[in-house]
Amino acid sequence: MSFTADHARKLLLHARRSGRMPHALLITGTREAGTHDLVLALAKEFNGAVADQPENLRHPMCRILRPGSKSRRILIEDIRAVEPFLALRAEAHETKLVVILEADRMMDEPANAFLKTLEEPPPQTLIILVTEQPSRLLPTILSRCVRLDLRSATPGLHLSRVQELFLPAVCQALALLGSDVAALALRADFQTLLTNRRESITKKLTSAIKAESKAIAEGTDIRDWEARQKDATAALIETEYLAEREQMLELLSLCLGQAVLLASHAPDVRPVSPVLQDVAQKHSVESLLRRMRAVDALRTDLNFNVAEALALDSRLLDIIGNNSLL
Repeated sequence: MSFTADHARKLLLHARRSGRMPHALLITGTREAGTHDLVLALAKEFNGAVADQPENLRHPMCRILRPGSKSRRILIEDIRAVEPFLALRAEAHETKLVVILEADRMMDEPANAFLKTLEEPPPQTLIILVTEQPSRLLPTILSRCVRLDLRSATPGLHLSRVQELFLPAVCQALALLGSDVAALALRADFQTLLTNRRESITKKLTSAIKAESKAIAEGTDIRDWEARQKDATAALIETEYLAEREQMLELLSLCLGQAVLLASHAPDVRPVSPVLQDVAQKHSVESLLRRMRAVDALRTDLNFNVAEALALDSRLLDIIGNNSLL
């Protein structure tokens, strides 16, 4: 279940006043959905700290962590830096507040180092992890936090960059829904965009590692340092790639879902494209629902490591093509 930031704030304040406040929160969602606003509201409630954004919180009982290295990772040194703060004694009316922004940027080593703190937090401590990508966090981290998924309080959709790039291809395919040729064209567009995004992600992260290596060059064997970072960087590249692939599938499912709502004459539907109005008029609700289930089947195939090209070949024909079952 998802909440608006204001609803989540009220729930948490009630939990605090009734003595049931958890020691660790996982707040998921976009900044537009209010994740940072909720952090600021809690900092004010617990410690009277006021700021326009979390990074600017200046209070003895507040600490903010976020990716600070050139490669946009939270390092084990960042985690260890807050340990002395957590060991401090808070006044009776105060709470030691640790906020980790973009928590999905913790690699395995710093995440494992943080586990003990999550398992046995010091008294009067609240730890808040904020992320748009909770699936990137270790299961052991997820299991030790109370999760709050935030949704925007204002109508409208906010597409990610890769979704904006993919939308024209999806609309073109849906305009020709029922055509095998359209399915093959979407497959080509899907893989071309993913290939380009992987190259972009790889270039960005590799460049960041190079820049970071220069910053620590003095007294360090850079070749040895870069070799140690190779596996971690490869994992980060793959994580970002898979996250963007999932966003593309979410867009495809969203478009079909909106077409279903339009075909069902649901009120207040704001389609991401006028094409969906035509799709809703030309295709039955049953047919569109079956195509949505095919998107879910594609997602399942990919999650179970079916070869990407093979899964796309098969499932996109079910999603877009002239499948006789549809």
